[in-house]
Amino acid sequence: MAQFIRPNKSKLRNPQHYEFHNAFRTALTDSGMTAPKIVAKMAEHGTAFENENHYYMIARASEIIARREAADIRRDALYIRLNRLIQVWDGSGDPTKDAAAKLLRKDFDLYKVQTKAQLEVESGQMSNLITDLLLPDRQAAIAALGAEYLFNEMKAAHELVQSLRLEEGLEQSEKAGGALAKARKECDRIYDELTYMIEAFAVAADDPAPYEAFINRWNGTLKIYQDMLDRKQGTSGSSGDSSGGAEGGSGSSSGSSAGGDAGSTGDTGGSGSTGDSSGTGDSSSSGDSSSTSDSSSSSSSSSSSDTGGGGDSGSGGGTGGTTPPDDGDGME
Repeated sequence: MAQFIRPNKSKLRNPQHYEFHNAFRTALTDSGMTAPKIVAKMAEHGTAFENENHYYMIARASEIIARREAADIRRDALYIRLNRLIQVWDGSGDPTKDAAAKLLRKDFDLYKVQTKAQLEVESGQMSNLITDLLLPDRQAAIAALGAEYLFNEMKAAHELVQSLRLEEGLEQSEKAGGALAKARKECDRIYDELTYMIEAFAVAADDPAPYEAFINRWNGTLKIYQDMLDRKQGTSGSSGDSSGGAEGGSGSSSGSSAGGDAGSTGDTGGSGSTGDSSGTGDSSSSGDSSSTSDSSSSSSSSSSSDTGGGGDSGSGGGTGGTTPPDDGDGME
């Protein structure tokens, strides 16, 4: 009798758990099974999966905050360096550089970006400054000072802060708490009921071939997850599914991205992300050099985790293939 491999889904990190169920829904939809009981159970699984995805996205807020803070620090450091470079060349005695620095000095004096101000205030000031600095004569002045890198990196960091502020605002409206863990357990429970039902049809149906074919095909994907879990546990062979649910609270994981999978301090992507997470740090010095020394690291998946396949997707649609999960240890 054809039977499903049963990896311990509760041990999958949030990005991989999301991708697991996403891939299962895709495979089941593509199978074309039309038995009413299976179709009804598929719909039930779809509802549970959407609920898990909902709380997964909310839990990723911790990752977003950490990434936004890192981008803000980098933006501030680059602004300070560019400002100091202009001060160095203003009145330097070099006619070309002196004129360029005086032109740029007007914009910096006009907007007076306060790097210690509230984020919304600082971002508004920075947006206005960058808008003026994009004018052709300002760009020529920046080039005359050899400061294109500083400006472009500051602009990129500012744009990242702005995009993460928007994302953070959308996802911080609710707090996941233990809701993600409960949603994962419910999704796993319905998955188990559905797979046992398919096994029953493979035995009792007049034409068991479609059900057996699906079991064998899906087992190929399940082996990927089983092998990953075995490597994490340092074992070989099958580790049975346990009833314990994944821990998916609102915590963030610092291991992979700046924050990520709910309920742990490790992955980012948080989201279950596939690794998401990327924290970019800027090591700033007070020198007047026109170059920056920045160290950035990215994890994910997504966080993100963070990054498993599909983990960082903002929607819970049942589309997409299976990306082999990573070997990160621990559940996040």
